[in-house]
Amino acid sequence: MITALPVHVTRAERSLSVGLSFYALFAVCTLLLFPFHESAHYLTYRILGIHLHMTLNTASPNDQSQRMPIAELAGPMLNLAVASVAALAYQTFQRQRRLWAALALASAMMRLVVYVLVAGAAIATGSGLSLGNDEPIAAHLWGLPSLTLVGVLTIPFVIIVWSIVRTFQGSRIRTILHVIGLGFTMLSLGMLVGNVLDPRLFPNR
Repeated sequence: MITALPVHVTRAERSLSVGLSFYALFAVCTLLLFPFHESAHYLTYRILGIHLHMTLNTASPNDQSQRMPIAELAGPMLNLAVASVAALAYQTFQRQRRLWAALALASAMMRLVVYVLVAGAAIATGSGLSLGNDEPIAAHLWGLPSLTLVGVLTIPFVIIVWSIVRTFQGSRIRTILHVIGLGFTMLSLGMLVGNVLDPRLFPNR
């Protein structure tokens, strides 16, 4: 049974040691979240009566004119829900804290890394839609500037990440390096899923 942390637990005892095993746990959580994220799109579109294709990294209607903003936003909102619950569990419970931390960071950073890429592409091309990601598409379909939802959702995701990484053991510089390392891990896994696993598992997509 999961038990709450007793009030006498010290800050040192609540801190999180980050090593290769934590990176491995973070990677496993990330890989599991990809189809989970896409399933949110898929289920929302199906509830709306729209047929679509789903792979590990995509879920879009056969007819692109049938894209719906609420369905496009379903994936990111699922990430936000998972990250929020996992972060709360990390702060509240004593058992499985490493798993909760890895899950919260994976779910939040999955979107934050995308936001960095979207912002970079927007600077380079002048459009937040150039990469075709969920939040810019949803904003566009609602008649909003393409980066509106990216800006809005960045705030809670950053707060969640900060709530975890501030408990990392070690110096501030080491913590920053871990954030960069986890971000690079997320980016690498995203490229693996999108450019290697997806084409091989769904060659006719």
